[in-house]
Order: sequence, then C-alpha cells, then structure tokens
Amino acid sequence: MSAEQQLLLRHDSWQRQDALIVCGHQSVEPEFAAILREHNVPLLSWDLPTQQRFQQQHVDARHAIPDPSQLQAHTLILMWPKSKALATALLHCLAAMAVPAQQVFAVAANDAGGKSIGSCASKAGHSAEKIDSARRCSLWQLTLQPNADFNWLRHASSFSAEQQSFMALPGVFSFDRLDRGTAVLLEHLPAPEHGRVLDLGCGAGVIGLTFKRRSPGLELTLSDVDALALRSAELNSLRQQLPVRLQASDGLNAIQGRYDYIVCNPPFHQGKDTDYQFAQRLFADAPQHLTQDGQLWLIANRHLPYEEWAQQHFARVEVMVQSDGFKLLLASQQ
Repeated sequence: MSAEQQLLLRHDSWQRQDALIVCGHQSVEPEFAAILREHNVPLLSWDLPTQQRFQQQHVDARHAIPDPSQLQAHTLILMWPKSKALATALLHCLAAMAVPAQQVFAVAANDAGGKSIGSCASKAGHSAEKIDSARRCSLWQLTLQPNADFNWLRHASSFSAEQQSFMALPGVFSFDRLDRGTAVLLEHLPAPEHGRVLDLGCGAGVIGLTFKRRSPGLELTLSDVDALALRSAELNSLRQQLPVRLQASDGLNAIQGRYDYIVCNPPFHQGKDTDYQFAQRLFADAPQHLTQDGQLWLIANRHLPYEEWAQQHFARVEVMVQSDGFKLLLASQQ
C-alpha cells in the first residue's frame, strides 16, 4: 500500500458511500481496496491500469477525465498529481461541480507535491489546511471557491511540430513542447506510404498524426492509457482533419488485429520510479500484433538496454540512428 493510502486510512471521515476518489496512477493493494468496497467508495481515474486494477478488486472504478457536470459526491479525495498544471486544473474542475462537495481532501508524498498543496491551492484562489502528515506524506483539507465556468481547454498548452500546431491537456507527457525523443524520431523516420499504423502511448498524437499528414492513405490507430492524452489526440485529429481510430489500452492488451507498423516512444517512468515493464511487455507482445513483415519502431534514451530485450523476441533488431542522447530502434522478424 502506498504511503498516501496509509495516511488516508488514519482518518475515517471520508469513508462513506457518498465519497469519491479522483486519481491518476495508483498502486492497488487489497487492504485499501477492501476499505473502498466496505464503504462503497467509488473511484475515478484518468489512468487505465489503475482503473482496471481497482475494478479487479471489485471496486466501483471508472476510466475518464473528471467532468464537473458528472461529478456528485459529499466528500472528494484528490490523490494529488505530480504535474502542477494538472493539479491546478483539477482544483478548478472540482470547484465547478454543480453541487459542491462538503469535504475535499488532497494527499500526496512530500517529494511529489505534498508540501506545496497549500500554496498551489492559494494561487488558484482556494484555501487549504494541513491536517496530518506521516511517512513523508501530507494530507490537506481544501476549501474550494465555487467556479461554474470551467473548461479543460483553458488549461491546455500548444506547441508546434513540423509547422503543425498541436495542443495537449495538462498532465499529458511533454504537454507544452515537442519532446526531443519524438523530434529525433520524426526527423529520421519517414512515414510509411501505406498500411496500418499503431501509435502506441500516443500522448497528444504527434507521431501518428504527423505520419498521417505525410501519408494520408495510412490507416492510423492512436492508443494510450491516459484519458487526458486520448482526448488531446482526438482534438488534434479533429483540428487537423485527419481521421484516426482511438483506443484506450494498457500496452497492447486491448489492441485488436495486426499492424504493419507499431511506432512508440515508450515511457520508462511511473511517478517517481523508473519502470521498464512497459517496454519489456511491448517486446514480448508486439510479434502477435504485427503482420508477417511488420516492423516495430522505438525511440529511446541511449542508455536503456532495449536491444537486449528486443532480441529475445525478434529475429532482427537494429539501432538505425543515434542522435542527441537518443537511439531509434527497428525490430522485425525479417
């Protein structure tokens, strides 16, 4: 159980049927899930694996972007995100509920924003009081000023890639700029002329939509675990008038059929920790989702041992480009 969850369990005022937990990535331990089940506390997460793991523990859990018109709760518990931009947007979102919550709590590890919850709330026009701290975590009670005029797009950021404008909602990877890894990939990897392309872990959809603009005949699927990322990718496809298919999926778990190309800038951080599981699962699962002569293309930090892992599952693995601290890998069976 995370330290944040342990801190929450020191208090029982939120443990009631008309409460709601709002969170991103969370560990899911049986003890904490049992408390949620016992008190019928539902959970909303924009992170698909978190929602699925809680659901497997028989907790009422939804995968969605928080929408103030759909939120109803006497007590709200916000598992504070590390992104300050997302935290600020969430405060405004929760303050815009049609029927304001009577109690609002926020909890986080001190090195992931827990110490600054009060100052962040104050800058956003709200107030906060620290009510407990333990295990290097802080629990705050918030007083939110009602705000009926909320729109996620007001908290979005814009950036350019190949003379094309993209937008991203807060919390999405590299939401205010084109990250260097993606820039290296786009610089050195031409778009396929035709075929089925999967942009896995698509974020705001920059890689897939750039390929689609270069080669309009591509059949493109954009996939991510993050509901905020999928919404950003959807909005970018609409703005650029590039039709795509969107799919929420934890890695390749929910991906159907086979693709000629899978393109990915794999994450290797989960919160504060380094996490290689995404890449390791991708190499193991990708052959079952590629056509016979299909190709897996990845951009990665140069120090990561992806070639070794890929060679366990692919006949051919090559480093095609090394540039600016990144490497572009091609993996295939031919």
